[in-house]
Amino acid sequence: MSTSVVRAMRILDLLAHADEAMTLTEITEKLDIPKSTAFGILRDMVNESFVSLPKPATYTIGMKAFEVGSAHLRRVGVTGIVAPELSRLTRALGVTSHYAILDRTDAVYLCKQDPPGLGIRLASSVGARLPSHLTAVGKACLAWLAEERLPEHIELTAPNGTAIANPLQRLTAELAQIRQRGFAADNGQITPGVTCVAAPVFNPAGCQGAVGVSYLRDTAVDFDTLVTQVRDAASRTSALLGGAPA
Repeated sequence: MSTSVVRAMRILDLLAHADEAMTLTEITEKLDIPKSTAFGILRDMVNESFVSLPKPATYTIGMKAFEVGSAHLRRVGVTGIVAPELSRLTRALGVTSHYAILDRTDAVYLCKQDPPGLGIRLASSVGARLPSHLTAVGKACLAWLAEERLPEHIELTAPNGTAIANPLQRLTAELAQIRQRGFAADNGQITPGVTCVAAPVFNPAGCQGAVGVSYLRDTAVDFDTLVTQVRDAASRTSALLGGAPA
């Protein structure tokens, strides 16, 4: 593949996950690309609307990139079906709801609904990637994978590059419990003080993703009621997709 194409895709990926617009220097330092090369790529992407300039000398993701990403969501199709269920969960429980799928070792968030006046910033923004084995939505998906496929979808090394001791062994028992009870949970593994619960969504081919909710641990939410509503939302979505509920 062309080096320029690879660099353009890496720049787009960086901008897509940045919290705010980035300068040329920030981009080149993050990606180790010569400034003159990066400037030329960014100029072309601005001209094609894949990158925009919200203010002079800063770059962010452009409308064309949004349109391309939206085309993927339309092809996936499930987001249009699951969105009403997320709205229902958020209205009923006053919590953030979301839908995510597995992509390699990550859970990728495709759809999200926040309650009005949410005062905290959660990690589950649309397009965000989080480690599958640490998130409720990720574990809800992993639990219905064939065991031999698990290594494809969990991170076997820590961020510093060292091996994680027995990651599969530690996960196996938890995933068996998730299958038995029909839902997964994480208790502050991604964001301290935030609890997440998720249930799998199926189509005829198997598990396609998971519906989940996130809320502050001290929130006055009845856990059993929350689990029931999350499982019901996932079951209704599965039924509309032609799959059998967990």
